[in-house]
Amino acid sequence: MIILDKPAGKTSFQVCDAVRKKLKARKAGHAGTLDPNVTGILLIALNRATKLMPLLERLNKEYEGRAHLHKDTTIKKIKSTIKKKFLGKIKQLPPRKSRVKRQERERTIYEFKITKKKDRNFNFKVKCEAGTYIRKLIHDLGQELKVGAQMTQLRRIRQGPFSIRQATKIEKLTKKNIIPAEKLISKVSAIISITKNAKEKLRQGKFLEAKDIKRIKGKFEKEKVVAAFSGKDVIALVKPFFNSSKIRKQKDKVLKPKRII
Repeated sequence: MIILDKPAGKTSFQVCDAVRKKLKARKAGHAGTLDPNVTGILLIALNRATKLMPLLERLNKEYEGRAHLHKDTTIKKIKSTIKKKFLGKIKQLPPRKSRVKRQERERTIYEFKITKKKDRNFNFKVKCEAGTYIRKLIHDLGQELKVGAQMTQLRRIRQGPFSIRQATKIEKLTKKNIIPAEKLISKVSAIISITKNAKEKLRQGKFLEAKDIKRIKGKFEKEKVVAAFSGKDVIALVKPFFNSSKIRKQKDKVLKPKRII
């Protein structure tokens, strides 16, 4: 896997493909699409690690950006409106040009700060749930203020535990920047270590029982996909039927194979 600092002017797909060619990988995939003019952290998986994307796509994001007001208003009013309407759980309708189905959905905004304002421009910082549209967030803020607003600049500075300080620019990218998938996945997912016999059962598409689990590192919720390890290698994504605190107490099937790595 690669932690890349995406440049402006290219789509996430174009950048991902450029990384694939530069590192001579068979295939590559990215987690968390950035618009062409948006920069910042883009997690890229190579070859078989692309199967681990579901664990990376659900990570929370953090952004820094700049916006322009169509009509001026006070910073006090902007902050007050954010506090009342744009923190916690909010409703968002994806933009018309988005790839997802255009229906209202709920997302969580953990932090939304105005860091600077000059004339009709302001800088902001947002920490949010995966799948939040920042451009739409700024548009909706402008609508609520009744002055109109548009995002003019955006940079993703964090995705889950990964910071932009860890990212590499594509022109400096070499094979030395490749990080073993196991190292990254252990930072974003609970780990279920399984027995040798269970490894073969997973590869055959069979469900696992509590006796197939050697140990559990971290906590997970039922129905949330987690990583299954055999020794030091991640071998599958599995879906637990029970929370981490209850899974060992079950006598029937407890893990369903979702994707074999």
